[in-house]
Amino acid sequence: ILAQAPFCGVRSGECLARCSQSTSVPGAMHSRVVGGAVAALVLGVAALVGAEGNALEPRAFEPLPIGSVTPKGWLLAQLKLQAEGLGGHLAQFWEDVMDSIWIGGKGDVDLHGQGVPYWLNGMVPLAFLLKNAGVETLAPVMGMYKAPWGKGSDAIVCKPGASDVVGRDILGSGFVVGSSRECRDRCAADANCHGFVVDRCSAQSKCWLKEGQGRGSDRNDASRGDGKGCRCYGKLLPDPAPVDIMAQVEKYVSHILKHQGASGWLGPDTNQTDGDQYWAPSNVLQALYMYAEGSGDPAIFKNATQAILGHLLEQKRRMATLPLRDGFWSSRRWMDMALSTEWLLDHVDVGPQQKDLLDLLHELHGQGQDWETWYETFKGDAGPHNVNIAQALKSAAVIFRFNKSATSGGFTMAELSKRRMAHLGAVYGLPTGMFNGDELLPTPPTRSPSHGIELCGVVEAMFSYNVMFSVHGDASFAERAERIALNALPATWASPKGGDMWAHQYLQAVNEINAIKANPHIWQNDGDLAETYGLEPNFGCCTANFHQGWPKYASMLVYRAPDGGPVVALWAPASATLPGGVAVDIATQYPFEDAAVVTVTAPSPVSVYLRIPGWATDATVNGAHAANGTMWQGRADKGSTTFRVEFRPRVRLEEWDAGAVSVHRGALMYSVPIGANYTVYGHHFGTDDMSNDYYLEPTTPWQFALDADPAAPETSLKFVSSGYKEGVAPFNHSGWPSRIDATVRPLPWATVDNSAAPPPASPACVGAGHPSCGPPQRQGLAPHGAT
Repeated sequence: ILAQAPFCGVRSGECLARCSQSTSVPGAMHSRVVGGAVAALVLGVAALVGAEGNALEPRAFEPLPIGSVTPKGWLLAQLKLQAEGLGGHLAQFWEDVMDSIWIGGKGDVDLHGQGVPYWLNGMVPLAFLLKNAGVETLAPVMGMYKAPWGKGSDAIVCKPGASDVVGRDILGSGFVVGSSRECRDRCAADANCHGFVVDRCSAQSKCWLKEGQGRGSDRNDASRGDGKGCRCYGKLLPDPAPVDIMAQVEKYVSHILKHQGASGWLGPDTNQTDGDQYWAPSNVLQALYMYAEGSGDPAIFKNATQAILGHLLEQKRRMATLPLRDGFWSSRRWMDMALSTEWLLDHVDVGPQQKDLLDLLHELHGQGQDWETWYETFKGDAGPHNVNIAQALKSAAVIFRFNKSATSGGFTMAELSKRRMAHLGAVYGLPTGMFNGDELLPTPPTRSPSHGIELCGVVEAMFSYNVMFSVHGDASFAERAERIALNALPATWASPKGGDMWAHQYLQAVNEINAIKANPHIWQNDGDLAETYGLEPNFGCCTANFHQGWPKYASMLVYRAPDGGPVVALWAPASATLPGGVAVDIATQYPFEDAAVVTVTAPSPVSVYLRIPGWATDATVNGAHAANGTMWQGRADKGSTTFRVEFRPRVRLEEWDAGAVSVHRGALMYSVPIGANYTVYGHHFGTDDMSNDYYLEPTTPWQFALDADPAAPETSLKFVSSGYKEGVAPFNHSGWPSRIDATVRPLPWATVDNSAAPPPASPACVGAGHPSCGPPQRQGLAPHGAT
């Protein structure tokens, strides 16, 4: 239209923005097609505005491309902790990633290799978030204290003991040293030395250096104990490579793309008669399209999206003779395959293959399980696996985009999305925003806070609710994602040193009083170790899948409104760039702060949407009342416009079964912090404080009744805040940025099957037939995610 050469942009929004900013283009345009060098797979939004019957319904709010958000403050600290913990190190030692069949190895063979797809689905957005924040590499660390290790370490020099270090003596016999550190330094300077022994039993200390070549025959006197305790030994771990998340991602993505099959299939293709062959690659498809977005390189974008297209067309061909229903996981998780198909239609001009992809969407739905009926009754073949349920929360939102007029049971897809959130909470719900599901939904149904939910379910639910918000625009979905992220997700990690991410649970419970090898146990479908902390308790799926939790959450803080303006859906410290030149900065330490300042910089006036939480009944924006539970809408002028949001939260009690209550303020739930004794029952990688498996047993009381007036909880529940300190683990297990001081009374509270029994009926401590309670006492309640 304009007198200029075609241009090729990295993102479709760039074309839309240039169209909207040009006075030469009529405002009533019905389609926008990007022209340029990438002919077969041109970026564009044509699929969204195509002919009737062939179009996807637009989302209410469009997600930003991966790489648009820069995390700050506590959110950046949390993402770094993930990279410094298991996240950045699994590729160095865990077989399911390090030696996966997805990169030509022999590990990760379950379910056609689900480990690397799960892992990559989180590592891709993590890599771009850290890159934006200027965190290119991370030195090897030891948990939150960031103590270096390896030959340059200043960790413990010499441990007491009478045992020799395995290996041959390098110098044949001991030599005199002035100190244990001198012996250690001599070892560090010798490339062949992996350990040393110091004999300090006489006036002059002697040192032996040891090779790392098995047990030698020339064992010296240091190997014999004399009962004096005057000998010591040390081992030197090899200097590990720095953690480079982007390099890890590129290695795996490159291998997967280079080894795509001639048919178009991505990844291992060893069993084409198994209906579950479709499941594992679906997470790789998400990883590839996020990588394509974040790369900013048209050639990479073209390569990755052509690979996705080839795989989806091959899957469609196979589904004609081997339908999804022949696979357990594939038929129940069809919506994730559909989500990637929709992404491709949104972002790539696929030409004549558009009809094939639209047909594929209907085939996925038709061959998949009927979740729309299941959520209404909790009966049928779709359930009752908790992770399937968490992933399928978004099924109605996914259907809406390719069949906006679809109904089920007389309800629209938007109505069904709302109903399933409420129904699940009413029957199985937990105060963290999750639901009970220890592998499967418990039988009979219960909301008991002693039952568990799987970590995989937690991160999948977070993503599903954010997709539901994007499609429907309903603030309650984003609020539910936030509630889960700030309460359930951090609560599933524990360490003797606090808030690092080296050891997680498979199952977490709200009222969790220990984490032991429990036999018997209250959960019904998982093993004895399911609530312990470690590398891969019970199953390894969550070890890989947890990675998507924080990175996808951080990437979905901000969306784009139909006119190109910003939509702040989740509150956390960050900045974001939108297609078209709009930028937004969120200055806050929420949820550890009660206000946020949003600065929007725009080349022309745009709308601004800010989510006002449902609990924020007294919230204001720039001093004016803002209705709670809504997407507040304002306007940003050309240049910079500032919006100050005051949330003004109050302490509140939420009532559960038998009158039990949970304590909340703002987005955070507060719980009794139970002291714990950690026992290591396994070690996998690094120093003694890195990848361990732990049992936890309580060292402080946990049986309390809350002495509070439900109608006026703030009369006895006092909020105290010191604020978040930069660089500190956000959900550390001590030194919390906020707490609630409560009046409590000890009371008899039984255990059942090694877990806390259901809470005693409320009101407790009063009236005939109630147990005898102890005297009132003050007790600090900590953010639940930090307990």
